[in-house]
Amino acid sequence: MDIVLKYVGPKALFSSSGISFDNSKEDKFVYLSILVELIEALEHEYANDQRYVVETGNKPLNANILLELIRKRYSNLDEQVEYWVAKTTEEIDNDIKRAQSNPILNEAERDVLKKNLEILRPYRIQRSINKSIYYTAVELLASIIKQSGIQYITTPMYPKFLHVLHSAQGALHAMHPSLDSTIDIHEEKGHLVVQLKIEGNR
Repeated sequence: MDIVLKYVGPKALFSSSGISFDNSKEDKFVYLSILVELIEALEHEYANDQRYVVETGNKPLNANILLELIRKRYSNLDEQVEYWVAKTTEEIDNDIKRAQSNPILNEAERDVLKKNLEILRPYRIQRSINKSIYYTAVELLASIIKQSGIQYITTPMYPKFLHVLHSAQGALHAMHPSLDSTIDIHEEKGHLVVQLKIEGNR
């Protein structure tokens, strides 16, 4: 399949009366630029006890550039995305089948619900593509952290950075063997920062 990476929006909620959106469930696309910039910044040789400072997050990277930067590091990206697209398509088809046989709704309400599900099909599939690429990139970031013996990452205290570092923390914990880590928010030189500290990573 020809993968397209683009922003679609927060999680869609559907019913027999309409479509709404859950703004607390943002599209993973919004975190990808910062995530890929961190991967690009951290993927190099490290000297002992050397501190590295890099600038990220100034201007979001183009979606095509993001896709290529991840694809060049993860050769099975297309197969992974195809798996999640197939899984999401199956979920949508099952939702439509359940709508067709919903005993609580009348015929008109069932029709509205089925139409809403079909309208949202491309939206949900694109969110699935974005999510699968995001978590692939998170795993790449975690592997770079582990392989390079990175002991901490400090970023500005912005919600997107915090979200990415929380995801990296989860990926580090899921590794075999796992790496424990902590996330600390504190002030440095008058500015709030967030730090992911990796335990025993040398």
